[in-house]
Order: sequence, then structure tokens, then C-alpha cells
Amino acid sequence: MDSKRFRKYLLRLASVAIGISLMAYLYFSTDGEFTQFIKSMNLQTMLILIAVYAGILIIDISRLIVILHPSKKSVNPSSVRATILAPSLNMLLPGRAGDLNALVGSRASDWPIGQRTRNLVLLRLMDLVVLAIIGTILAASLLNYTLMLAMILAVIIGSMVVYKILPFLVGKFASVLKLPIGEFKPEEDHIALKRFALTGISSVLFWIIQGWFTYLVINSFTVDMMSFTTVLAAVAAANLSKLIPITPGGVGIYENTLAFTLTYLGGISVEIAAAAALADGVLRYVLTASMPWLGLAFSNSPKSEEEE
Repeated sequence: MDSKRFRKYLLRLASVAIGISLMAYLYFSTDGEFTQFIKSMNLQTMLILIAVYAGILIIDISRLIVILHPSKKSVNPSSVRATILAPSLNMLLPGRAGDLNALVGSRASDWPIGQRTRNLVLLRLMDLVVLAIIGTILAASLLNYTLMLAMILAVIIGSMVVYKILPFLVGKFASVLKLPIGEFKPEEDHIALKRFALTGISSVLFWIIQGWFTYLVINSFTVDMMSFTTVLAAVAAANLSKLIPITPGGVGIYENTLAFTLTYLGGISVEIAAAAALADGVLRYVLTASMPWLGLAFSNSPKSEEEE
């Protein structure tokens, strides 16, 4: 048991070291552009980036509340606090700790734990599906319009197949996340699909605003030639690369993939791409780690404490 624990800690330490090394490599690739960006960032730019990222967090938190509660009546201050902290805990701790905390914090919901878990798994699964679709279609459109049309047709057919086997996919994805989904129940899957139909557009909106945040960061480097669709395709590729289980939360992998994709698709210099990717990653980590806790502090009003 001790040897297993030691190996676990050793692997975790190695993954952290790899992440730090990748970030250091990217920093030295910027040739001073990243440092110059930090020094030259004005208050207006920072406020705009904070406002856009606040929108990203609000959308993610709102989606969690909607898929964990059938109505507003079952939402209490405890579940709101747990959901607000979800994005930050997902980044700071392993194993989707924020989602698990939100799931446990929603105990006042009228839905049983199995139903809430099924909804949560479906939401995260479809986030990946939507991200893959956006990235594939945009990348294909940048290369060849015939390829883009072929990919759209493949996506439509693939979506029909996925819809048919969705209960099976939800079950498999839940086992990967180690979430207590329980036995297959057709009525629960029907509720999950119906609830997701109400919030499905949020996945598209969520990733579009993610791309907009990166687009604003790149524009801060006075890069005007790059289109928003190119940036969105790069963000999709970078986020999908985080699935590679080498570093905690994909730290270093996300930034290097983003830099490579921006250079390849956007045609900008390696130094600017590396600096923009590093700035994007660092800002995301800082804002994700801090903003939910600030939001939690504002939500702890005397009124909510009395209701509790």
C-alpha cells in the first residue's frame, strides 16, 4: 500500500515537473514578448478580459445549476456555493473535484443522485463533442471547403449515431470520471436528454466565448490579421489536447498546442504565438483560481445565511 502511494505521488510530482518544463520552454520561446505584454497591459484591456472571462464562468456555473436542479425551488445557498466553486476546484484539484463538489452540494435537489449524475455526465460529454465538432469543421474550412462540407455531413450522420447510443456512452463516460451513475433507467435518460435540450446551445456559446477571450488576448499583441474562426479552431485544438493525461489539467500542453496551432493556422511568428498562448494560459489560471472565490464572498450575504 505504501509503495503504491509512493508511486502515485512520484507520478504526480513527475507530471507537475513536466508541466512546469513545458511552460518554461514556452516562456523562453517568446523572446521577451510575454514580458513586454505584461508590462504594457493597460487597465482597460485587463478589465475587458476580466469581464469576458467572468461571462465564461457565469455560463458554466449557470449550466451546472440547471442540470442539477429541476426547478428554482430546490436550489439552496449551499448548492449555489458548491456550484460557484466548481470551475476553480476543477482546475486546482484532480479528478473533476469541482463537479463532484457541486454534485454533492446539490443534495437538496428533487432529483436523486443517479439522475443528477446522469445529467452532469451528459453535459461534460457533449461539451467535448461540441468542441470536437467546432474544431474539426473550422480546421477543415481553413484548409479546403470540400473537406469542410464532407466533415459537416460526417458530423450530422455521427450525431444521429451518437444520439442512438447515448445511454451507453453516458455510462462509459461516467465510469471514466468515477461518478455514481447507478443502473440504466430509461426514464432518467429521457429527463437528462430533455434537460440537455434546454441547455445544449450553452455548449456552443461556452466555447465561442472561450475563443473570443483568446482572440482578445491575441489582439493585445497588435495582431490584426488573424480571423476569429482561426483563433476558435486553435482554441478547440488546444482544449482537446488537455485530454492527454501527462500534466495536471493539461498545464503546458494547452499552451504549447495553442502556440503551435496559432503559428500554423494563423501565420504569425513563433515568438508572438508563444507569448499569446502563455498569456492566455496564465490569465485563465489566475482568473479561474480567484474569481469563483470572490463570487462566493459576494454571495454570502446576511439574507442567504438566514435562509440557510
